[in-house]
Amino acid sequence: MYWWIKTAHEGRLVILGPYATEGEASDFAFQQLGTDFEVFDLPTRDKARATSMVKARILKQTSNLDTALQRARHKLPDGGIKQ
Repeated sequence: MYWWIKTAHEGRLVILGPYATEGEASDFAFQQLGTDFEVFDLPTRDKARATSMVKARILKQTSNLDTALQRARHKLPDGGIKQ
């Protein structure tokens, strides 16, 4: 399993990873994002496949097709997202 981070920045989905451990992902997220993120495991290290899985998860949780279909970023803006 690989660990991924899901967050939002300026209304846009951001997916970061993969990370080898939950601790590594959480540490990075706390340092760069503050507290507004979710860390979870997925059975892939491929970004495109992970993005599809995250979007499917979003659709299942929110039933909002527009949110699930929006493009995702895979890099943080310079300096992270902390607010």
